[in-house]
Amino acid sequence: MAARDIGDGAIAGIITGIIIGVITILLALIGLASLMSYVDINAVFGGVLPAAGGMAASVTAMITFLLFTAIVGLILGAIFGAIYENIPTTSAVTKGIIFFLVLWVIFGLLLPIVVGIGTAVTAGATAAGIISSLIAAVIWGALLGLMFVWVSRRTTAPGKAPVTRP
Repeated sequence: MAARDIGDGAIAGIITGIIIGVITILLALIGLASLMSYVDINAVFGGVLPAAGGMAASVTAMITFLLFTAIVGLILGAIFGAIYENIPTTSAVTKGIIFFLVLWVIFGLLLPIVVGIGTAVTAGATAAGIISSLIAAVIWGALLGLMFVWVSRRTTAPGKAPVTRP
């Protein structure tokens, strides 16, 4: 574990967190827009939570979400950088995917079972949540691996050969 890898991982994590945040916001906006022809979204949000309809698409909420994903990315990226050399593959992308699959097993499968979340949810909704979180984990892990290599190559000191990581 090198301090350089932790720093590179943290920077890569911030970049990856912002990318994932933007993708999530775009998917949420597309999802809300596709429901508009079938359901009056403002009435639904206004009926369930007052002022949530305007908040769902507000710029402040989007910026807050991006900051949150950047902070989560920073933490996860630093952890990834710290354990990078100990992940048993050769490619940075597969190391990122393995890292996030382990997180997915812990937080996406085991923790909800232990805590008992989802007991009142249908099997279809539970399966959809598990599959969508698995897809998100694979995408986030692959992006983190790519960004880690990119940041590592960018932060090499002048005059030194860049680190070659597959």
